[in-house]
Amino acid sequence: MKFYRRLHQIKAMSFDLDDTLYDNYPIVRRAEAWMHMHLRSQYPHITHLDNNAWLQLKRHVLHQQSHLIHDVSGIRIACLTALFLRHGYSEQDAESVANTISTQVRAVRSDFVVPENTLAVLAELASKIPLIAVTNGNVDTDKIGLTPFFTAVIKPGNGLRMKPYPDLFSLAAETLALPPQHILHVGDDLNSDVAGAVSNGFMSAWFNDQQQSLMTSNKASHLPDIEITHLDELTSLL
Repeated sequence: MKFYRRLHQIKAMSFDLDDTLYDNYPIVRRAEAWMHMHLRSQYPHITHLDNNAWLQLKRHVLHQQSHLIHDVSGIRIACLTALFLRHGYSEQDAESVANTISTQVRAVRSDFVVPENTLAVLAELASKIPLIAVTNGNVDTDKIGLTPFFTAVIKPGNGLRMKPYPDLFSLAAETLALPPQHILHVGDDLNSDVAGAVSNGFMSAWFNDQQQSLMTSNKASHLPDIEITHLDELTSLL
């Protein structure tokens, strides 16, 4: 553990989820692959989009509905809706199919086991202070067993912007009924988590399990309060 600033008293912790409490990359890749396989097998009359074509469709939809950039599920539904509209579906049918597929993708995306060590750390921390999840993603925390550890799970969408914007951090502090300077935010991303936390008055614990360097990273715009490489280091702070 590295300390870059003196910590205030920690009265609560907020946690990023993806790539902080579990390795998210292979999970998301599997869910994306499932969606494309599902479209090919169940809707063979729909022109299959490779990754580049899907990205182009996403950019097109975001150009028309820029607010969806802060809504992971919303942008998927909008893209799928646009895809089915291109193939002659009515707006109602396109939206219905898109919502069904998006729900299925989220189920696949949430079909994994959180590491036992993570659960043990959360259980120990939650026995001492309140914890809250602040995530830019859309994982189903009920399905993966994380919900019981958190006072609330705060996600973007419905007018709330993603980290590092203030929206989720402000709602977290309001939900915890604590001043931000007494909340330690734990996350792996130097922009959304570290810069987001520091610029919104939170303390920041950078979870760096990939041996990154603050000195060489082009994402390091703000200095975290502490740097950790294992989650169980957090228990020594209380």
